[in-house]
Amino acid sequence: MADNSRLFDPRGYGAPAAKGQFWRVIQPWAYALVGLLAVAVVLALFYPAWKRGQRLKEQSEFLQNQITQKKQELADLQEESGRLKDDPFTVERMSRDTLNVARPGEVIFKFQPYTTNATSPGEAKRISGSAEAKAKP
Repeated sequence: MADNSRLFDPRGYGAPAAKGQFWRVIQPWAYALVGLLAVAVVLALFYPAWKRGQRLKEQSEFLQNQITQKKQELADLQEESGRLKDDPFTVERMSRDTLNVARPGEVIFKFQPYTTNATSPGEAKRISGSAEAKAKP
């Protein structure tokens, strides 16, 4: 087994190193270092392109989702447009709701929106800490 060892040969222990012995020991380490350096250079060259590809892929997915949403919105608007053209009841309902139009003799009642004590969790904390809330039994 000692004959196959390139790093340590017990036969030459203590004897002066033969010419070229140093290079034979260092050679595998030098090749490994050069190989690692080559891999590092290749990674340094291609990493920005790979990162750019990932960013473009994410942007493409985001834009595809937006396109899908816009197509759905367009379909909804076209459906509403078709109803406004063809259905007189839809036109009447929308004009009553948005324009406050009434038939002759009709009375329109408007109610203020019902307010609650707390509309959000942060608001509930503010109300409970107020002087009014503390003064109530």
